[in-house]
Amino acid sequence: MDHANHDSPIPRDEHHIHFDNGETEAVVDLLPGTHTLQLLLGDKDHEPKDPVLMSEKISVRVKE
Repeated sequence: MDHANHDSPIPRDEHHIHFDNGETEAVVDLLPGTHTLQLLLGDKDHEPKDPVLMSEKISVRVKE
């Protein structure tokens, strides 16, 4: 899911993981299939930084 609107807070839902406490890694449980992952840097209010700073997208495939 793309976070296309960079003028609003990053949502808190099943598609967005927030690193509120300085985490450097996460375990992500994904269903079998192909998934796209991307990092988006937000500020203390969970607003995307200006200018927007995000990683390249990566695709992962989970086998059954």
